[in-house]
Amino acid sequence: MGDSTASTNDTYDYIIVGGGVSGLVLASRLSRLIPSSDRKQILVLEAGGDPLVTESEHILSSQTAHLARDSPHSYQLTIAPNKNLGGRSVVVPVGKALGGSAVINGGAWTRGSKSDYDLWSRIVKDDDWSYEKLLPYMKRVESMAVREENGVVKDESQHGYDGPVKAVPVRTLWPNRKYPLRDTVQMMWEEAGDKYLVDGNNGDQNGLTELVEVWVDGMRQLPHKVFDLSKIEIRTGSAVQRVTFDESGAEPAANGVDLSTGEHLIALKEVIVAAGAYHSPQILKLSGIGDPQELQKHGIKTILKISEVGKNLMDHLAVGIVWKLKHGERGLAIGSPLFNEPTYFSGWPLDFIRFGPLDNLEKLEPFIKSQEDRDFLLRSDASHVEIVTLYAPMAKYAAKAPLDGNYISTMAGCLTPTSRGSITLQSARVGDPPVIDVNFVDTEVDKFILREAIRKAAAVHLGTEVGKSFISHELPPEGYVAIADATDEELNKRIADLGYSFDHPMGSCSMGKVVDSHCRVFGVKGLRVVDASVFPIPISCHPQAAVYATAERVAEWIGRGEQ
Repeated sequence: MGDSTASTNDTYDYIIVGGGVSGLVLASRLSRLIPSSDRKQILVLEAGGDPLVTESEHILSSQTAHLARDSPHSYQLTIAPNKNLGGRSVVVPVGKALGGSAVINGGAWTRGSKSDYDLWSRIVKDDDWSYEKLLPYMKRVESMAVREENGVVKDESQHGYDGPVKAVPVRTLWPNRKYPLRDTVQMMWEEAGDKYLVDGNNGDQNGLTELVEVWVDGMRQLPHKVFDLSKIEIRTGSAVQRVTFDESGAEPAANGVDLSTGEHLIALKEVIVAAGAYHSPQILKLSGIGDPQELQKHGIKTILKISEVGKNLMDHLAVGIVWKLKHGERGLAIGSPLFNEPTYFSGWPLDFIRFGPLDNLEKLEPFIKSQEDRDFLLRSDASHVEIVTLYAPMAKYAAKAPLDGNYISTMAGCLTPTSRGSITLQSARVGDPPVIDVNFVDTEVDKFILREAIRKAAAVHLGTEVGKSFISHELPPEGYVAIADATDEELNKRIADLGYSFDHPMGSCSMGKVVDSHCRVFGVKGLRVVDASVFPIPISCHPQAAVYATAERVAEWIGRGEQ
């Protein structure tokens, strides 16, 4: 790993703001592409600390992973009250550590649909973001685990097998980790007409996909542990106040950063902001790039007017559902003394993610207001919803059920939101968190998709013969009608009162609006943004794999000397 201590050096070729997934992957790849030197040419600045040094292993273990979200390695950011969610204001965790949100996230490894990337490439008019062109960078990152006797075989056309990140299909690594309800849940979805996919990470994910995760031996894989950072200087505890510019030319040129301590560091070639969907737009605005009216309000000199900075924020919203089991005494779920195989607790207590389109797309069309949304929503192979059955009553927002082995739960989410939120400044200090307005379910499209996801989950769990064989009934939240009997208005109320984020923020520095297709900030030299904030559409998955691939893709452009 690179040096985490302060250095007397204040000049680098590249300064990367943010030591999360994107920043570390980009730094690692770039260090191997640029000519070697007798000095450290790449500096990574991370506001948080190194969890491998400052924290015990409990936040790195799958069995206590939930503790990471409330640890010192997590920003606790307040989401502004949402008028569409009953005026609720919530706190969301975001990684504040070397490793970023890989230190606190759930560890799912999903790519999304091929059609997501193909639409991305059409929107930004650059075929390099198509699925086929991005695939080599997806493969470069991963080392897919294989256990042929369990039906998981090598597919080198779609997967890498020698990358730094081990990607593990649930039934591959742990031969004893066969949850009691696995076969039943699979048969339930197959009865409902969904195909079972051994591999949902090959561009075609619609169906019942095998969960792939990045827990190894029940522990997290942290980017700074698995990527080569030997040629990188890393400074933890280093919050960046602003990017600085040389304004003597026709266009401003990024020439360094000021830390919150007042220290100035020089970048001879590029500054790359990789601080995530909430903080990257904040840093751009603190640096004078944004809406002049907002900047003036906080006494910040405008370097460049780009009013789209901080707009187009996207996220996935979900609703939890709790089911009462018919035979909890058989040890089918967490909480039962019979549910005691140690490997059951080495990752998430689930086998599958069900991705899929809406069953009634024609009913969605009247709610679509623009051609842009029409192209987005009515694509062939779009994945509108995600439905996950967990072997525990984990829908804490949906109902109170004891952890006694008698209850399981489902998360039903919208993956193709058309609502857009924003990131604005609270003050001119980087230490003051940005104002985050996710603006969930601001469109009738999003409400419709969520209602359909909830009803689909209920129809499969309660309406199939297999579902009826092990589910007794839904346990609705107190004061709410059961899904099977609910009107649209009643489901809208459930969404407003109980919907929660999957914590997948994207798009706040969207490609085509804030940065070009190579992630260069429009109108400025030597400045890029490289993280999920550049995604121009919401990717229909848990997006960390897409972030890894994005960083690998951009690193190659930078490494070959692109200006």
